[in-house]
Amino acid sequence: MTADRYDGLPEEWSLSARETYAAISEDNPKATAAQLAALYEACALLALADALADTIPEHGLMTTGSQGQTVVNPAIAEVRALRRDALAALRGLSLTTDRSATSASRAAGALAARRWQR
Repeated sequence: MTADRYDGLPEEWSLSARETYAAISEDNPKATAAQLAALYEACALLALADALADTIPEHGLMTTGSQGQTVVNPAIAEVRALRRDALAALRGLSLTTDRSATSASRAAGALAARRWQR
């Protein structure tokens, strides 16, 4: 990647999504166009999950349902589903690094760290 690791990536993406893309693409200079496209889409899912997760504190973990009952904020399930889908896509890339862990494993670690930084 260029001097700016995030050059060409959407500015609206979260830092974790941009870092995931940059790290995996840097570790895999021979990745195919199809792999890079799939990586991009997985990182777009991460960015969407991060943006949605950022709205949860505004509305709270619990919210009022259609019948006036207290229910879990539906954004929580959506964030979980987006992260699960992104991780599945990253694992499906089968891209590895010179290190002992795959890029996808490192990305999963970054996701876990992001979750606990709140």
